[in-house]
Amino acid sequence: MYKLNNIYKSYDNEKTFVLNNLLLEVNNGDLLAITGKSGSGKSTLLNILSTIDKPTRGYYTFNNINLDNMTNDQLASFRNSHIGVVFQEYNLFSEFTVQENILLPTVFNKNKNNYFDEITKLLGIDFLLDKKAKLLSGGEQQRVAVARAMINNPDMILADEPTGNLDKDNAEQLFKMLKNLNERGVTVIAVTHNLNFAEKFKNIYELKDGQLFKQK
Repeated sequence: MYKLNNIYKSYDNEKTFVLNNLLLEVNNGDLLAITGKSGSGKSTLLNILSTIDKPTRGYYTFNNINLDNMTNDQLASFRNSHIGVVFQEYNLFSEFTVQENILLPTVFNKNKNNYFDEITKLLGIDFLLDKKAKLLSGGEQQRVAVARAMINNPDMILADEPTGNLDKDNAEQLFKMLKNLNERGVTVIAVTHNLNFAEKFKNIYELKDGQLFKQK
């Protein structure tokens, strides 16, 4: 279980707060969407959830372990083992093959996995493994990004505006992929401005005035 407890985030020495006494409890296996207007702090919240950034005040826990007390190296190790992030712009290395992009997170994983064949078949990209990322379609790049996020078998997937570069059909396929992963026990959180996409999730929160309000 992940918990954000009374989270405040400021970038100007606490003159103003992007996140303001924010609370969120994420249970294992949740399928959750977070919506909000541009500039509402969605990216800030995602960065804190992913442990890339730390709150100004408040604390973030995983199974009652305070993540804010970890060093940067400890957080990097925790993130590599427990959290997968699907970035809006995919962040693939264009000259790397599909296989090379997917396996990048395993470089820092001491417990080398046997998950590669399973996840690439599940996402329907097992026939693209030797193709360079720059030659892929947008939908294919998104699938590779999801596979890379899943390769270390994390317990939580975070997706940052995952439909931002996708048409309606590919957005639908993306949700099916995320739901499939969720049904296998993975917690999925998507930060999105796409309300039609968000409506497909079991739970929806809106980020407004630095706080989360449950919509569904």
